[in-house]
Amino acid sequence: MKHCADNSADRALGEYWEREFCKMAAGRGLSFTPMQIGRTASAQAYLQVSTKWRHYTLPDITVWTYPGQHHEIKHKDPTARNTYGLEVYRFNALLWFAGETKQAVLYTIHNHALSGGRDSKTNRIEHWFTANIRELDGIWSSRSHVFSYINGEKHRVPIYYWPTCLWTPLQEYWHISEAA
Repeated sequence: MKHCADNSADRALGEYWEREFCKMAAGRGLSFTPMQIGRTASAQAYLQVSTKWRHYTLPDITVWTYPGQHHEIKHKDPTARNTYGLEVYRFNALLWFAGETKQAVLYTIHNHALSGGRDSKTNRIEHWFTANIRELDGIWSSRSHVFSYINGEKHRVPIYYWPTCLWTPLQEYWHISEAA
């Protein structure tokens, strides 16, 4: 399927994997809020600076259970260069949010190459990987431009890429978090 070809289908697929993440969190006894599910526009945080308003897209899911986690969820596989990408504007919003909350803001990926492909519905925690946004700051391996949806419209935007080795298995991250 061509990337960024059908906004409705892409949103439905993203929502499916957000729900799957929530099921895993529930199975671990975590309390959470899916911030984007059921919305026609993204959930935003607002900040007034002088006389101007700034807004930032919030991560997809907040885990409230101490110490708190905020997850940006993606359903993708690594690029040919074994990297994961994220649009610069989304990365910057997540980085701002991490600074604002002083909590873990994570870029969490369901690697569909491990689950039978983009359209497979197989969900196992072994297919999930996560990276702390703050730890990704300033160390991207490359930058280019891709098409992405902004306010439901297709735009060409800059994107950062990082090597997949920077991601930790979600199961390992949750085990470490529980121990803390």
